[in-house]
Amino acid sequence: MRTAVHLVQSGSARRDSALVRPIRFLLFVSPALLALGCSASSPAFLSAISATGQSNYVTVPNAPGHAIIGVVNNAAVDERLVSYLAPKLQLSNAEIAALKPRIRMRLRITFIDGTFQTIEYLTGSKNFIDPAFAAQATTDLSQNDFDNAVVQCDVTRVELEPGTNVEVFIPVALKQFTLNTSTNAAGGLVTGFTQTAETPPGFLSLRVDDVDADGNVTLARNIGVRDVLSPTPNVLCGSSVMVVVIGTLTVPFLTGVSQDPSYDVADTPTIAQIGGTYKFLVSVQ
Repeated sequence: MRTAVHLVQSGSARRDSALVRPIRFLLFVSPALLALGCSASSPAFLSAISATGQSNYVTVPNAPGHAIIGVVNNAAVDERLVSYLAPKLQLSNAEIAALKPRIRMRLRITFIDGTFQTIEYLTGSKNFIDPAFAAQATTDLSQNDFDNAVVQCDVTRVELEPGTNVEVFIPVALKQFTLNTSTNAAGGLVTGFTQTAETPPGFLSLRVDDVDADGNVTLARNIGVRDVLSPTPNVLCGSSVMVVVIGTLTVPFLTGVSQDPSYDVADTPTIAQIGGTYKFLVSVQ
């Protein structure tokens, strides 16, 4: 396989005639991690890091022979969740305005010779997490900040890695409550919520709405059936394929029961939309 990949950090979706972006940390990547479908001897991972590990600059002509595959995170964080976490994190107004949901996805890039590479993209705010649970957060929360890659042609298809889901990081613990019924001394029925479990912060797989045979939504989840990430075929050399994510990260609060993020275990519609709602658009230029 003659394909090479260069992973690049960038906060912008703009692409000039030449791609020039800083790389901020030293990387060692096994081909087995980046090319899940390729042999152990290929492809080569291209990096340009100084011997000291300091930032260095890489220029890759945006011309025939290369294609840029990237992710643009335009999603927001729900105001109630921000209000809950911001005081604990002592965030400034500017930091609050810059918050983005931590979103992870794995894209498969298939080449004309039938070989492919799978690259993990991870974007958004990695420090937006309840400090009381920071030690329990998944270790891969901040494993990288890759939002685009430069690959050699010829690319025939870009798609979500089969068998995987787009994931969003839930930055708070979610308390689970059960509604119980009991009888008081006078023989009357008394109902009340009891906490039965708590889920620590972690990545949550986003799910597509449930629909019936006629295509009508029977249970709204995180992604509408028309808003999924569709495959992009026949990518031309010199082009840019940008997966744009829009939506809002939300978590439930069981009103009147808890001031913390929480839900009733019997409330199926609420549980189905934990994590928020999202749309995926693909821009090809």
